[in-house]
Amino acid sequence: MPECRVVLVTEDANFASRWVSELTQVAEADTSSPIRLRFSHCKAAQLGEQLMHGETQIVALDEASLGSQSLDTSFDQVRNTRAEIDCILLTDGKMPDEDAEFEGVISRAESNYGVVYRTLRRELFERTATPFADALKEYVYAAKDSWHTPGHSSGDSLSSSPWVVDFYRFMGEHLFNTDLSVSVKMLDSLMEPMTVIRQAQNLAARTFGARHTYYVTNGTSTSNKVVLQYLMRHGDKVIVDRNCHKSVHHAMIMSGSVPVYLESSVNQTYGVYGPVSKAKIFAAIDANPQARLLILTSCTYDGLRYDLKPIIDYAHAHDIQVLIDEAWYAHGRFHPQLRPTALEAGADFVTHSTHKMLSAFSQASMIHVGHGVKNFDAPRFREDINMHTSTSPQYGMIASLDVARKQMSIEGFSVLNRTLNFAQEIRDYVEANTPFKSLGVDDLCDEEVKGDGIRLDTTKVTIDVGCAGLSAPKVQAVLFNDYGIQVEKNTHNTITLLVTIGTTESKVLRLKQALHKIAQTAPGTPMEYAHQSIPALSKIRVLPRTAYFADGEKVPLTRNAEKSDLVGRVVCDEIVPYPPGIPLVVPGQELTAEILGAIANYVYERTDLEMHGVQVINGEPHIRVMKPAAEAKGKEELASL
Repeated sequence: MPECRVVLVTEDANFASRWVSELTQVAEADTSSPIRLRFSHCKAAQLGEQLMHGETQIVALDEASLGSQSLDTSFDQVRNTRAEIDCILLTDGKMPDEDAEFEGVISRAESNYGVVYRTLRRELFERTATPFADALKEYVYAAKDSWHTPGHSSGDSLSSSPWVVDFYRFMGEHLFNTDLSVSVKMLDSLMEPMTVIRQAQNLAARTFGARHTYYVTNGTSTSNKVVLQYLMRHGDKVIVDRNCHKSVHHAMIMSGSVPVYLESSVNQTYGVYGPVSKAKIFAAIDANPQARLLILTSCTYDGLRYDLKPIIDYAHAHDIQVLIDEAWYAHGRFHPQLRPTALEAGADFVTHSTHKMLSAFSQASMIHVGHGVKNFDAPRFREDINMHTSTSPQYGMIASLDVARKQMSIEGFSVLNRTLNFAQEIRDYVEANTPFKSLGVDDLCDEEVKGDGIRLDTTKVTIDVGCAGLSAPKVQAVLFNDYGIQVEKNTHNTITLLVTIGTTESKVLRLKQALHKIAQTAPGTPMEYAHQSIPALSKIRVLPRTAYFADGEKVPLTRNAEKSDLVGRVVCDEIVPYPPGIPLVVPGQELTAEILGAIANYVYERTDLEMHGVQVINGEPHIRVMKPAAEAKGKEELASL
């Protein structure tokens, strides 16, 4: 049985002793509760220490003994350290300040401690509820006969077949009997949630600090497209980091937006895109007062985080809304070392790949709407979601979002404490026991953002193996083939490990052993290589939507592409090395010799990567570019906007 601690913060020792003693007796008599509540007390000065215990789930603040100043300080301390837990006000009869959002209010003079206990337990039960997941389990265990889609009928089409029963056994019974139809009304509708899905989304909004939260079952790629569809219209300007995921660029094609691209900082040594400097962001906002939206990615694939609040405040001062792609940062709210999150910094919209770092299934995502969004049209936003949502959603995926939210709400601090310790353990081992280098924020950042307050999400561990003379793609292959270890990504000289809440001590030990053995094969002198350069942003000559839908022509990409007929042409498609999914060029952009050289380098030298947007015809790579006549019309269109 899991245990949760309720901590009373008071300066009144007599009241504390009586309160804890009485509630402990009630708790010990409660044999039916699935959660055991333990009660303790401390003075305000010891609150910080209590919050560092993951078992602390409810803090009760004694208004009468603390006084208004100490009460406010203690409340802020709880919110800043453990935003996910419940904070209860013990009042002497006064109504709480409207700005102080306590989860509950209990009279300090309440003599019926059974009522107090049940009130506290109810708060905890509300936070740990999984409305949709519970309804799904209830339906499955009811063993209803299926006369509806899907055709496998709870797996019966496979379990009775001698040809495919092995797949049924491999995947497991519950994968199939939870794969249901929208015909099952008790499971609500993702298209128009009214009951259990709606309740689950409301709990997620509370957990992540949003005004509204929406579940998305086809990834944050779709979440980004939904937000842009809601906000943008043809010809609207959007200020966007060129470092954004390709889904953002797809969304601009779909909406007909006019991008004002921000040139990201680039670390050419490691082949890493970094944040955009504050100076460039502010200058773009000043130069484009009619822009409707600013889009940034924080943290980046490599873990680099913006100092978001001054940027968001500056955008809002110019009446520009802000979307932050936090695909890699859904865990940020649950540990003080990782805060503030984008929502806490005032972002209007935030997208989360809940599956990347938390316990949700792949493709499971959330869209969060910030508290400060003006004139939010919820029905129209719902229609934008529905335009991208399947009418046959995967119910197991929805349940995984519900459960992932519950886990972080109740044990997010504890599991992240463990995760961050594992990450630091790996970094320390690399530095002390190998010739490799564990890269920090100063190593990964380019000089132009050194003073911008960029921080590193340390769960992304990037290791420079090139400094010891080893090729990162080869190290990645050795880790996989010889040691059964799959890393997140690599550049030409670095590997990146993703340390998640699913990382275990055994996995860390096996990784250390592998790195130790690989280190013994290292020459010890830095590797010489012609590393992949990340080209500078070139001119956008045609609206991305116009270029993408143009009837283009396909021109061969040769090894010496910088001397080919492609130089100076306007590209029709995004060209994206994957991973990480950051475009080298986008539709409507001019192909320079530098860009073409980088594309050719990826195509011909990095066969370990996918290259989206490059088409292979008869074994030869081609790029689709605009025909001159279409390009001329496109230039006129862009100039008129």
